[in-house]
Amino acid sequence: MLLSRFNVIMRICGVNWCARNGWTHTKFPRRGRLKLTLLYMFGLCFSISQTVEEMLTQVVGESITFSKKQGASLLYNGGTIAVVVKGNMDSSYIDSFKDRIQWDQQTGQFTIRELKTSDSGIYVVDGKGGVKTTYQLTVYDPVSRPMLTTLFNGSCSVECSVMNDRDVTLSWYSGEKILNQTSSPELSIKLSLPLEVDKQDRTSYRCEAANPVTKENVTFHVPTSCPETGPGPYKERGYWSLMAVMCVLIASVVIGIAVCQKKGRTGHSQDTSEREHADIQYAEISHIIPTSIQDGRADISELDPPRETELTSVYDKIQFHRIVDSGDFKTA
Repeated sequence: MLLSRFNVIMRICGVNWCARNGWTHTKFPRRGRLKLTLLYMFGLCFSISQTVEEMLTQVVGESITFSKKQGASLLYNGGTIAVVVKGNMDSSYIDSFKDRIQWDQQTGQFTIRELKTSDSGIYVVDGKGGVKTTYQLTVYDPVSRPMLTTLFNGSCSVECSVMNDRDVTLSWYSGEKILNQTSSPELSIKLSLPLEVDKQDRTSYRCEAANPVTKENVTFHVPTSCPETGPGPYKERGYWSLMAVMCVLIASVVIGIAVCQKKGRTGHSQDTSEREHADIQYAEISHIIPTSIQDGRADISELDPPRETELTSVYDKIQFHRIVDSGDFKTA
């Protein structure tokens, strides 16, 4: 930081100009070198009185406008990135800046758009009359939103955590009062901050993660986030009541399934029996004497008249393939 400021001041004094034009100490006599040294010291004091430094911060993706008006050139970390000549700006010196620098013709102010973290550094605006203004710009990423983890270990405690980054602080608030705060120079680690509260507390607490340009917070409400957890007769009674209700429900479901399965098997057996009875047909079988035999008996007078034949009922199940295959019986 001090070295950067020194380099800027030396440029203001004109040391670089002397070197570019071949004015070195070897070309001056001893008395001349003394005068030149005094002149440099005077110029140094004058330049310091004319230089105003400003600390600027901005978030990634936003724009920054340097307050110096009537700027003629813009330098970044010692290198020129934009020059104004006859009302026209040339920003083609560094590729990473050439499409993001704007110059207002009315005010003469320089603006850098779509900032990146790599844009952080020392900027010098060279105005008319040789007055230079130095700025230190720091570009930050947006801070992440913190997360809460509630712990139940006989009491109510909560831990707030967030991913660390440059200049990030993590804090617990009660209203506007800071209860606890932490930060770490180590980047890309997790910052954690615990808080233990009373279960009977009705206060809302706020955990906030912040950097110089952004902040995110989350609220912790004790009654809703940390309910009563201690043992007691009412808690145990409610537990056993819930268990009893669950057992009754499970038993009811099991009994219902068993009854349904039993009814299904009974109905299936009845349907099978009815189908078997419906398939059985009953028929009376009669003994019929062929006509040729009856005619022969009529010519023989000695033969006794035919006696009535004793009938016998035979039950059988009619099957279609037996009727088709048999040609010896005729149905009346």
